[in-house]
This record gives sequence, structure tokens and C-alpha cells, in this order.
Amino acid sequence: MMMKSILITFIIASALLSSVFADIGGKRTLVVLDDLSIKKTHSTFFKNLENKGYKLQFEQSNTKVVLEKYGDFNFDNLILFSPTSESLSFSSADVTRFIDGGNNVLFAGSNVISENIRDIAAECGMEIEEDKTLIFDHFNYDKSQSDHSVLVADQFIEDSPIILQGLNKPILFKGIGHKIRNNPLNYAILTGSSTSFSAKAVSGVSTKLMGKSCGLVSSLQARNNARVTFSGSLDLFSDKSFNSKIDNNESGNKEFVERLVSWTFQERGILRASELELVKISTESNSTVAPDVFTIKDEVKYSLKVEEFDGVKGKWVPYVGSLQLEVIMLDPYIRTFIKGDANGLYKIHFKLPDVYGVFTFEASIHKSGYSTLDHIYRKPILPFRHDSYERFIPAAFPYYATCFSMLIGTFIFSIIFLFNKDQLNK
Repeated sequence: MMMKSILITFIIASALLSSVFADIGGKRTLVVLDDLSIKKTHSTFFKNLENKGYKLQFEQSNTKVVLEKYGDFNFDNLILFSPTSESLSFSSADVTRFIDGGNNVLFAGSNVISENIRDIAAECGMEIEEDKTLIFDHFNYDKSQSDHSVLVADQFIEDSPIILQGLNKPILFKGIGHKIRNNPLNYAILTGSSTSFSAKAVSGVSTKLMGKSCGLVSSLQARNNARVTFSGSLDLFSDKSFNSKIDNNESGNKEFVERLVSWTFQERGILRASELELVKISTESNSTVAPDVFTIKDEVKYSLKVEEFDGVKGKWVPYVGSLQLEVIMLDPYIRTFIKGDANGLYKIHFKLPDVYGVFTFEASIHKSGYSTLDHIYRKPILPFRHDSYERFIPAAFPYYATCFSMLIGTFIFSIIFLFNKDQLNK
């Protein structure tokens, strides 16, 4: 009987542990290819993923694959290297549900894009250019070739260093362009320079897309923290691209792809909050109340630990940055920013507002490239008890004086009225 209970406990603990880590940096990955020969031309890319522990399942685009079964997803990540296939076994709506389930998608294009890929990109806020177009640049191109569509690109995203971790080596890029919508959830990871433009590959007739609005690689981080990345070039992930050189120096293609994919598959930039501490330090109330009961104008201490998931180490590490704290009842009564220490602890002392009700203590981090963190805790704040107020309030002294002056005046008037006798005229 004891062995049976121990076995059941072990199974439950294993299930809970697996459910915790399944949502973060999951390794089950479906790879959909136009042609299985891409496994050879992109072998370094796939080998790097396998070395990280990713379980890759390769399928051709015309093979029937089920992403979801009975409400559970069979994969954590989806790689679509099938830009031209019109015979995908799942629709753009299936991919959208896959993203809504908190899973990640990486897909790439070529100068010909199928309607399925276009629909997926459109759902993620990216508008891909017409077929048989490429991005050209007559100034920033690979000088070792006469082809001006082989760009030397270095316009990396600047406001989200977590994504590329400060990469500054230029890369070689040849592919179709796209435009991202004006959406704070979309990130322009890599764009063309101010002299780049999109044009037909054969005739050279330019389209309306030009300058830094030419998207080369872009991402979406959904509100549920699912991540989607689109590259206009499938060749960017190839062995040839990884071994390319710029002016006899190694290009940054391999490093760029490794950092981009690790972010897309949630190996970095995932935050969580724990160890909330909200305690009363002092109170202006004169009555003795329980320490966990908050009253108006109490001095309190707020402390919260924030951690970031490190996919390389496979563990949570302290997140050091800033956190916004709001104390809200319909409207924010207190809004402040807290700096974290080296252990990821965010502490602050403050006085509660002079208003009673049910307040929400909301700690949030909305930083580009990081997952959205919203930690909410609700606590009632009570008014003073009837015996908690001061016996005499200084602000009421004028009213006290008025009351006593009326009493004294009434007493004097009564004495005069009772003991004063008018003289009668004889």
C-alpha cells in the first residue's frame, strides 16, 4: 500500500513538473518543408537545434499533420520552410489557433510566396510584397558579386537588445521584402537601409516599398507571449549563408540566426513573478487591529521577486531592471517605478491613500522583447474604527470654540435674564 502511494505521488509530481516547463521553451518542434532536400542544404541550422535538445519532426508540406488533438497541441514550435507550397495540410486558421495556444512559429519566404503563407503573415501584421520581387540596394550590397539584390544588411532592431543580444556584425540577405503594420506587438528585427527598395527581379520595376520600411526579418509577440518570426529569405538559414563572407571577413549570418531563433522559441526574455510580500510597517490608527488588516494611511512595505528564464542554462535567473507598481481603485491612486537589486527583488515603502475600498496592487513590466508581466493582488483597505480617531482633532478647534462660546454665552445670558430686574416707574 505504501509503495502504491509513493508511486502515485511520483507520477503526480512528474506530471506537474512537466506541465510547468512545457509552457516555457518547449522542445517539440514540427518542421514542414517544400522538399526534404532542404534538410541537407540547411543541415547546420537543424543540427544546432537538435544539439539544444529540440525534438524535430520533419514532414513534407503535402503530408497530413495534426497540430491539435482534443484541445492539446502536439507541438510547441512550428517551422514552416515551405514558402511556395499551396498544399499545406493545415490552414492559416489552424496556425492562428496554434499561436493563440501560446506556441511559437518560425517561417521563411522566397521570391514566390503561397497564399497560405501570405495569410499567416497577414494575421501576424506583416504584408508581404508581390511575387517575383526582391529587395535591391545599389549602395549596400556584396561588392564581390554583381547582383545588387545580395544586401549587406546591418539595420538591426535597437530598442530590444534582448532579441539579438547586441549583435553588430552585418549579414548577407537576399529575399523578398515585407511591411509591418503600426502595431506595438510587431518588431522590425532587420530592415533595409535608407537606399534600399523593392522591385521586380527581372524587369527591375520598383514597387512602393522603399527605404527603412523594407522589412527583411520581423517578429510578433502576441499578448499571450507567443512569438512569431518571418524571414523574407529561406536561404538565410542555409549552410551557404552561414559560411558566407563580407570583404574576406565572416558574416554575422550564423550568429544572427542562432540568436533570433533562440528568442523566437522562448529561450530568452520570459519573465515570472513570485514571493510577493505586502506587510504593514506602521499605522495612524489608535486602536489595536490585526497586522494583516490594512487601514487608510498605513505605512506598508511591498516586495516582489522577478525572474527571467534562461533557456541555455534551463533555469530561472534574477531579472534586473525596473517595474511599475500601481495601487488602483477604478483609478490609480499611486503609480511609481521600482528598481530591482542583483537578486531580482523589487522593494518599496509607501503610505496607503486616505481612501477606503478594495484596492488592486498591480506590478507590471512591458519592455520590448520581453514577455508581458502583470502581477495582480487585491487587498481591502478599511477606514478608521470609531475609536481610532483622535479625541480632539486640531482642524476642528474653531468648531469647538464656537460650541463652548455658545454655551458660555447662553449661561451668561441666563444669569442676566434671571437676576436682572427692571425698575418700575412710579
